[in-house]
Amino acid sequence: MTTIRFIRDAVLMPVIVGISVLVWGMTGARAQGAVTVKVGAYEYGVVYYYEDGKPGGIVPVLIQRLNDLQDDYKFDLVETSSRRRYQDVTDGTVDLILLESERWDWGDFDVTFSDPIVTESDLYVALDTHPDVPRLFANVTDSQMLCVLGFHYGFAQYNADPQYLRDNFDVLLRYNEKEVLEGVLAREAPIGIVSVGFLASEYAKHPGLQSRLAIADAPDATYDLVSVLGKDAPIALDQYNDLIGQLHETGEIARLWQQLHDGVLN
Repeated sequence: MTTIRFIRDAVLMPVIVGISVLVWGMTGARAQGAVTVKVGAYEYGVVYYYEDGKPGGIVPVLIQRLNDLQDDYKFDLVETSSRRRYQDVTDGTVDLILLESERWDWGDFDVTFSDPIVTESDLYVALDTHPDVPRLFANVTDSQMLCVLGFHYGFAQYNADPQYLRDNFDVLLRYNEKEVLEGVLAREAPIGIVSVGFLASEYAKHPGLQSRLAIADAPDATYDLVSVLGKDAPIALDQYNDLIGQLHETGEIARLWQQLHDGVLN
């Protein structure tokens, strides 16, 4: 019996090794053959941000989930900025912007839009100690406002041109939402505009902040966030929508977005 087992093992071992090498080779080839999709992201609310020198927000998480779903495409994060993103999509520096609004000046570009992914709102905030908060929020454009350079706001019909904003409204432009909130707290202007997600993250970090701020009942804007795909994006729109649809079906996108908004939406 020992001799028979030895002969059997001697015959089967090369077959097993050959199958293992074949499977490894197929897996390696599939990974190496994956088409790279460059995903642009810029600092905005809980969509994308830096914390302790590391990227955070929902974009890095969704990129990882998209990669986990399949092996045909490798989604890679590429940083851009709110003002540079249009050129980056046009010249192929990025293939798509993961979370973006169709309202934000894309009309003159050869791009396509994915199905809606999440919905966000921008809020007017002021110090709770302002002597007349209701009057302040009743006519926001009568007061000086802190806004983010390159962002699109409902009060300005989504025109993000800095000169237009300065010529037509009393605005102070800052680099990001954190600087806007800090400006409100420092009384640089009576009103600031920040996204719900950003405000929720600040509430979580600073427990006493909520009692210091008043929020207008009506938001500046509420909008769907979609993906914007450039004309030469290596993934077809229907394929991309299918992947996003799979993530929606698991409920993961809704769970992540809710977690990132806890404290303001409920």
